[in-house]
Amino acid sequence: MRLCEFSANLCVTRSLAKVSGSKSGGIRNVNKAISGAYALARGAIEAGVSLVTGYPGAPATTVFNHITDLTSPDEVQAEWSGNEKVAIEMAFGASVGGMRSLLCVKSVGLNIALDPLMAFNLSGCNAGFVILVGDDPGSWGSQNEQDSRALALAAELPLLEPATVADARAAMRQAFQLSEEVGLPVIVRVTRALILAKAPELAEKEIQTTSPPSFRREFMRWVVLPINVVDCHRQLHRRLDVVRARFEGSLLNGVEGSGPCGVVAAGFAYQKLLTLLDGAVPPQLRILRLGTFYPLPVKQVTIFLQAVESVLVVEETARLVERAVRAVAQRAGLNLPVYGRDTGHVPRVGELFAPHIAAALNELAPQLALPPEGETGRPRPSRRPLCEGCPYTPTFDALLEVIEQLGGRDEFIVVGDPGCMVRAQLPPYELLDVKHSLGSSIGMAAGVALSQVKRGTGKRVVALVGDSGFLHSGLNGLVDATRVGAKMLALVLDNGATALSGGQPHPASRVDARGRPQRAVDVAALAREAGAGEVRVVDLDRGEDIRAAIQMGVEFDGVAVVIARGRCPRWTDSA
Repeated sequence: MRLCEFSANLCVTRSLAKVSGSKSGGIRNVNKAISGAYALARGAIEAGVSLVTGYPGAPATTVFNHITDLTSPDEVQAEWSGNEKVAIEMAFGASVGGMRSLLCVKSVGLNIALDPLMAFNLSGCNAGFVILVGDDPGSWGSQNEQDSRALALAAELPLLEPATVADARAAMRQAFQLSEEVGLPVIVRVTRALILAKAPELAEKEIQTTSPPSFRREFMRWVVLPINVVDCHRQLHRRLDVVRARFEGSLLNGVEGSGPCGVVAAGFAYQKLLTLLDGAVPPQLRILRLGTFYPLPVKQVTIFLQAVESVLVVEETARLVERAVRAVAQRAGLNLPVYGRDTGHVPRVGELFAPHIAAALNELAPQLALPPEGETGRPRPSRRPLCEGCPYTPTFDALLEVIEQLGGRDEFIVVGDPGCMVRAQLPPYELLDVKHSLGSSIGMAAGVALSQVKRGTGKRVVALVGDSGFLHSGLNGLVDATRVGAKMLALVLDNGATALSGGQPHPASRVDARGRPQRAVDVAALAREAGAGEVRVVDLDRGEDIRAAIQMGVEFDGVAVVIARGRCPRWTDSA
């Protein structure tokens, strides 16, 4: 469906030549394979997105990057925000003001954005507002393998989960269309496998966009207060009823085959299944491709269940569709077994690979005799050593020297953060005693420091945080660390970029998302204003002595901040 077909607003058509090529205006070869990330980006551009915000984190980052590559600043404003909370607030505000917006975050990033989202769902949005969340089954580059579909259930917001690269483009277009029609943020959930998947180039076509609705002042329209929460919640459910009816006929869902053994394949698990079957559905199987997770198309699922004798559900990562299908069967009075992760037929944790799906199908339909071989893993960026010339190397070396000089590892507790510093856990360093989520090291270190004073151990506490993590949420931890009187060193590794995720800029970088000069936030000034008793900046590129600064920091009676500044050798030009 063309975007102009769902609205009476003015249609504006522009050529796809710009979108299909590069900033230089070249046209892509139609025979060239494209990635799922490119398809998602193209779908957003075709839907008329004007603002894209986010915080860097695989696997969603690549979509953001493609959008900046395929558009000019005049067409799409692209902003990497300080954290996901600010990013979603900016995107939602743009929607309220009449600007189609897209938020790009990874799974754990949606956790940060959830607080405002749990109120945005009640007021609804204005212009199309889509949230692209990239999950990481198997935790190849994340601190957990959470299933963000559960957050869509908590927020009671529509969620699309494209099953193929081609569906990724269609899902993004449908998400913007649906958001604008029903006035709700719409979530598109993808996984690392879809982002990396390749498929033939998308067919050339014109971009059809409509003028989004402008801001209209309306009493209490964009205000959520206790007095109107229940009414807003009731309105949310009415909107979801409309979405549910649309999903019953969505082309993102479909049935293939006519066998007695049913398979419900949710999202990109469908493509994994189809690849295992060499693209052809055997006579034993009947497959439901499910691309609309919430609200579930109950009628379509019921009709599918009525036509089979048993059902296997393949999904990543939580058992959400499996349990929903089991509930649908029960309500319909169907006495058929539903298998999946809950029953142990599919591994309960980790990413699904061909051998896992083959084993489950062979157990339910032995005549299929699917091959059990195939890959069962992916590279982990955090297991690669630091790059040659990385400023982290002399910093870690100096920290270890100071630790040895002042009593050894048993006298220190080192708290880390995500980012390139996770490589401090590789030999020969193996530095980290505690490490969890982004920006958390300073706050956790403050708690550790207080506990050591209470227990009288005398152990010294060091928090390691990157410049991006410090600006993300570490600064808040520093404010409280100084307020509660913690005795600790916060060692900020300032390489000028969000390096591990691809060198994206942050508020302290010298360039923006498109490489244009921007005013850089002064990290040292922020640390001083937060109340740090001692703040020192060491320029590693000029060969300044980091060891003396670290020793000062760990011996300081209070909160000391040492900023180890050195340009990233891999991403210097990006930031």
